[in-house]
Amino acid sequence: MESQGVRRTPVQQRSRERVERILDACAELLDEVGSDDLTITEVARRAGVPTGTVYQFFEGRLGLLRQLALRHLDVLIGRLRARAAGEPGLTWPHAGEIVIDETVQMRRLIPGFTVVDFGEARPGGEKYLPEGTTEAGGDILAERLYRFAVDEAGLPPLADPYRVTSLAIQAAAAGLELAFRTSREGDTAMIEQTRRLLAAYFADAARRSRADPPGREGPALTERDGGQ
Repeated sequence: MESQGVRRTPVQQRSRERVERILDACAELLDEVGSDDLTITEVARRAGVPTGTVYQFFEGRLGLLRQLALRHLDVLIGRLRARAAGEPGLTWPHAGEIVIDETVQMRRLIPGFTVVDFGEARPGGEKYLPEGTTEAGGDILAERLYRFAVDEAGLPPLADPYRVTSLAIQAAAAGLELAFRTSREGDTAMIEQTRRLLAAYFADAARRSRADPPGREGPALTERDGGQ
């Protein structure tokens, strides 16, 4: 797997707090100036640390953005875990709606998330999140969301799960990009259309999987580093 953007993982509490302060400063500045005008110098100034400290922990500007995206992913999984705990009898269509709901709230509330969610750093460029580990082409977002859904939320396995999940992510990202193009709060009608799209897609995927039940891992989950 490619680097996640970190040069050195902090061990001491003081260093961990400094890293979180750097990420917080990065997120705040993204909302103010956008990713193109973000500089390490300004992040360091906002965080109250020397510029060299940022480079001590992160592999430059892209490494900092990648780590922020991974922190956002951890927050999303935590929010989904809390929602799933209060949703007995969860289904794939409703799970898709919950993902949209929580992502929308993160876009509205969490600094930097609208600029750095989980997409590419720029069209045709490097991704914020690292590649996944399966030949099906999923990234870390697709893999973590699917494994959470099956292993923690108790949803039934899907056939060809990472392709299904990856396509759902791309479709949802397109819908939310339209919804939030001109407003921090988002176009509620476009958000609802995106919820309906994802629910219908997962309903079809679940129906097909029941008709042709996958194995525990489903097809096309061969590990790149030596699987089947």
